[in-house]
This record gives sequence, C-alpha cells and structure tokens, in this order.
Amino acid sequence: MSTNPRRFIIALGGYQKVALRLGKPDSTVHGWITAEDGKFPSRLYRAFCSLADEVGVARPEPELFRFLPLPPPAPGERAA
Repeated sequence: MSTNPRRFIIALGGYQKVALRLGKPDSTVHGWITAEDGKFPSRLYRAFCSLADEVGVARPEPELFRFLPLPPPAPGERAA
C-alpha cells in the first residue's frame, strides 16, 4: 500500500483520470497531490477505496488522509 499521495494517484491512472472519475477539475486533484501536508481530505477516503478496488490496486493507507484525531477525555470524564 502506498503512503505517498502522488504514487497512489499514479497507481489509479494519474490525476487527470482520477479527476474525471470523481467529477472534479484536474487542478483540484493535482492540488491534493501537491498539498504541503501531503494528505488528502478525509471526505475522499471511501471514494479512493472504491477507485482502488475498481483499478485493482491496494486501498490507500488511512495515514494519507486528514482525519480528525480523537481529543483526550476531559478530566473526570469516563471513556465511552
């Protein structure tokens, strides 16, 4: 599994093919792979997993996405 956004997009067929499949402008997908933090928006996780399945490549690592971390419990708060 790729932990590099650029390699993952290339494995899917390149940013233009991914953009077409997602119905997004080429520049948007290109921006995702050149983002300073090197991560995709978390809302894309399921779509990218589906694309990986369609193309026959490994699903992306969750570390490639900007998921919000779970904050620590407040003092005296019990875990769920």
